[in-house]
Amino acid sequence: MVHIYTFCDKTLIGKKENKSASFLCSNLYKLNFIIDECCIYPSNFNFENLLFKNQDIYFLLMQKNNIKLNEVLAKLMGEELCENETLKNVVNNYFSRKNIPLDKNSQNEWTIPKNAIPITNPNGNEQGFLVKIGKASIFVLPNSFAEFENIYNDCLLQYLENNYPIEFKSETFKTFGLSEELLHNILKEQIKNKDKIAVSVFSNGLDNDIVIKAKQTNEKFNVYRQNIFDKLEKYIYAVQSISMDEYLDNLIKNCNARICIVGDMAVNNITDNLSYNTIKSNILCVNELPCAQDINNFVHNNAQAEDNISDIAYNLAVNTLEKYQNCDLVLSGIVKYEQNTATAYIALGNKIKIDIYKNQFFGTTKDTMQSISQTAKFYLLKKLKARDFKTI
Repeated sequence: MVHIYTFCDKTLIGKKENKSASFLCSNLYKLNFIIDECCIYPSNFNFENLLFKNQDIYFLLMQKNNIKLNEVLAKLMGEELCENETLKNVVNNYFSRKNIPLDKNSQNEWTIPKNAIPITNPNGNEQGFLVKIGKASIFVLPNSFAEFENIYNDCLLQYLENNYPIEFKSETFKTFGLSEELLHNILKEQIKNKDKIAVSVFSNGLDNDIVIKAKQTNEKFNVYRQNIFDKLEKYIYAVQSISMDEYLDNLIKNCNARICIVGDMAVNNITDNLSYNTIKSNILCVNELPCAQDINNFVHNNAQAEDNISDIAYNLAVNTLEKYQNCDLVLSGIVKYEQNTATAYIALGNKIKIDIYKNQFFGTTKDTMQSISQTAKFYLLKKLKARDFKTI
């Protein structure tokens, strides 16, 4: 079992989430660790109240290195605090490279229990370490996300993979279109964990990971897996731990589809995180071509008929297909903005059939544009996955 404790001052208490803890939770689940608790405590917490169970793993995320915690851990180990030369050299090298004076509190970064294992962060001044108390493992790491991410990617990930054999199996369903609250409601019976099967939701807006996890010997794992798949099949776009952008990128390459994208800027944003080679060889962003002005004029001249915006998106798709004969698939979108509301009309199809999708989004312009872009990606991804795009 894994325990994640975040220690910070009062300015951080009450935030919706802690970025480092959230990042750690998500990545530990991918490694098939079971997380028992994730808590936040004030910096003046009495560290002597910490209890460490045998066999469990603890991550203590510190806003700043706390020498009192180091003293408590050393006492539990029956050791003294010592300067660790490895961490000392890393910190000194960092400040030397940056050509800035050594911070007066930096000594705390390398004053740790004598037999602690250093966890180095060459790209930052905040360091970490690992101690063993009985059969429990305690990682002391920085809470600052930039520092934590460096440590995790540079050394912690490999250390976890090499030293903690996993006895669990897992499945990840990538879904789009449902809120975290709605997913929790749909899966409330499975989330109860009454059969010792952990079902967790990791949310990023409407793009969510459903992670199912259980011991290798749990015979009900496949029953849970099938039940969840049946409930969410309409919204699942991948059965693997992969981002929507990566998955869409792979689909476009494998299908070798020629795609035209035209219309509102929010729709054109779907290419933002795709690979350059895919965009260059497979995707034609019509708005970036000399004919873009003609398209903008078309949209402007027709946008006066507000009740007819879906027809504008449809006609825009038809005109694009006529202009670019070698296009396999066209995606066009028109968005109507009103205060904190955006209504998107997305047309997607080929010379045989064009479907129109209407979606409404709420929030700032930045938020709605991102949501529209992600929604357009999802529709495109589902179309490519079904191979329903080739013209006759």
